[in-house]
Amino acid sequence: MPHPVQVKNLRKKLTERFRPLIPMKDVAGHPTEEQMFLSRAVAALAVQMVTERTDEEAAQAITDCGKDEGIDAVAVQGREIVVVQAKWHDKGNAGFGKHDVSAVVDGLQYLFNRDFEQLGPKMPPHVADLTTALSAQRPRVTLVLALVTGTELHPNARERLVEKIRALHKRNPELVSLEIIDLPAMYQAILGEKAQRKVDLDIELASPGRLEKPFPIYYGTVPASTVADWYAGENGDALTARNVRDALDDSEVNSTLRDSLIRKPEHFLYLNSGITLVCDQAGPKGVDPPDRWAPIGLHLEGASVINGAQTGDAVCAVTKSHPDRVAQAKVMVRIISLEDCPEDFGDQITIAANTQNPIEARDLRSVQQEQTDLREDFQLSLDLTYSVKRGEAEPERHEGCTMETAALALAAVHPDSAFAAEAKRNPSLLWGKANYQKIFGSLPTAHRVWRCVNLFWAVGDALDGLSEIDGRSSRRVAQVAEHAQFILTHILFHTMEAVDLDDEDLEAAWRERLFQVPERVQQAAAHLVDVIDAAYGRTSQVAKAVTLPERARDVVSRLIDLLAVGEEAEPAATPTAVTPPEAEAVVGAESTATAEPTSTAREDLLLRPTVGGRSTRAVTTIFTLGLIEEGTRFELRPDTEAEHRSLPRWVQEDPRRGRAVWQNSKSQPLLWEADGQAYSPSGLVRRIRREAMGNDQQVQGPKYWVGPDGRSLVQIAEDGGAETEEDAAD
Repeated sequence: MPHPVQVKNLRKKLTERFRPLIPMKDVAGHPTEEQMFLSRAVAALAVQMVTERTDEEAAQAITDCGKDEGIDAVAVQGREIVVVQAKWHDKGNAGFGKHDVSAVVDGLQYLFNRDFEQLGPKMPPHVADLTTALSAQRPRVTLVLALVTGTELHPNARERLVEKIRALHKRNPELVSLEIIDLPAMYQAILGEKAQRKVDLDIELASPGRLEKPFPIYYGTVPASTVADWYAGENGDALTARNVRDALDDSEVNSTLRDSLIRKPEHFLYLNSGITLVCDQAGPKGVDPPDRWAPIGLHLEGASVINGAQTGDAVCAVTKSHPDRVAQAKVMVRIISLEDCPEDFGDQITIAANTQNPIEARDLRSVQQEQTDLREDFQLSLDLTYSVKRGEAEPERHEGCTMETAALALAAVHPDSAFAAEAKRNPSLLWGKANYQKIFGSLPTAHRVWRCVNLFWAVGDALDGLSEIDGRSSRRVAQVAEHAQFILTHILFHTMEAVDLDDEDLEAAWRERLFQVPERVQQAAAHLVDVIDAAYGRTSQVAKAVTLPERARDVVSRLIDLLAVGEEAEPAATPTAVTPPEAEAVVGAESTATAEPTSTAREDLLLRPTVGGRSTRAVTTIFTLGLIEEGTRFELRPDTEAEHRSLPRWVQEDPRRGRAVWQNSKSQPLLWEADGQAYSPSGLVRRIRREAMGNDQQVQGPKYWVGPDGRSLVQIAEDGGAETEEDAAD
């Protein structure tokens, strides 16, 4: 299945380009009007791609209606006729089956019989041109299937369609040719100049060799000047698109290559491992000579250098300074045609072939499809650069970001704070297969990645400007500024008011959150010092507290609770450092100072060995005091603006989603009517938000669940606790 980002961006661009141009009055108010528009827009895009007409002209070619007999658009130029059948699908799975074959063949039959009335009321403007074209000598008809799918047309359907269109005109079975435009082709079309251009090369290979099995491979030599020509003009970066990295300018290997080419160009062939190209298809150019070792001509379609980027870079550099030396050198070349290879064979070759410079795990991820999708999504949705390869120029902040920065930011905001800790301690671990899948496997959109990156940068900037915190030592503040960017990004992300990161219309709301970052970092940093001092001692290392996964989880849990009660209990000017026995057992000699705690809520949070938070306190109070009868029904009450927009509609689809029944359990007191399973209040809200909004941020669950009397679990716990205190006073 194709990446949903492609469908999203295709939909966006089709709407931008064709909504004002394609008439929709005939289906206005119809339940499927939007789907009909998108199908017509796909047909118009196909016309534009095949005929190079303007968008306005392509829109005028639309003939889609209830009686079009499978012909959604028609364009005529001279004796050439283009007929389009288009299909849109929201998930990128448009099909083309038996019924579709019959419909489009019937439409072509009516066309050839000049029975234009059968093709619907939108055909008359084209009748004159169609009649002229069909009456011309040797007319040509191209049937275009424009299908929003990443899957190839089933061989049976293709064979049946070809058979039937050949039978339409027995005297001229080649009258109709078939062209299929799928989702990847449409996506490349809407990318326009930003698309990765395919490179075709004509090569004369000297001293050639060839193997046909199991897959075609050619090898031989070419003049180094020919290699320089490959990179010239528009080819540039497109020639190395499949490689895991671009040339590394500061590499010792690259310097050695340039030096050897300048000093002894005649030895370059022997001292250099050469270049490996892969291509979509390789075929002969001209007639092969009878002499076994005579040069042969090859035409490569979709060629890409997957090993030897350093060689190409060195040749290009020396061509500018010493063209006479390059003219004397030769380069060994391997050419592998991927036409009949397994789908991932090209990636296997790319990874195996890169040995001149040490290959890093992140290099292997740069060729993953999700990185290509993100790069294109950045271009289309944000008009920004997403750099994926080592060796590429790193964009300025206002221009975009790198794949490494994206990985760090996504790790920092991951629901498991261990990812934030590991990202700070050893970023290379993020590129391991399991961790990479957890970070990028959910296929984040460009908007989500860019917003997370901006939060990560904003926290870093705030820490760079952090010079002092009231009551905390300058040494502690400096340690937090140096080591806490990841953990504080995690904290801020999971405690700020939720915003749908994928919604491009909420940019103003997200900017408002970023504006609050400096103040929130100042507050969170103060609490962070207090938490670490209390849990592990004033002489403990901040770096360990925020980079060791288990400690980081504990610190995050405590810190989230402190921020939750921050408005009720401001941090004391001089915090009390307390090391509970449980913490001493973990950190040993790191913990030194102890003190008697006071009874404030803030110090209670600092003292406890593990953190349960407000959610746990409310549930514990209710459970201990028996404040709710078993079987009491509670209803979900959205809290934030984003939830008020999304959750009611989602609950309306199945009202059971918004109801849960109380059971006397300290850990999982709510039975969700939607699935009959038990949850904690916060766990259930997070599950609901994840399914309804695609968002998994920390929440204070008890305030979301409201009983028959209109009180939330938090209010029930507070009222019950107050009554207990009054009874005790009496």
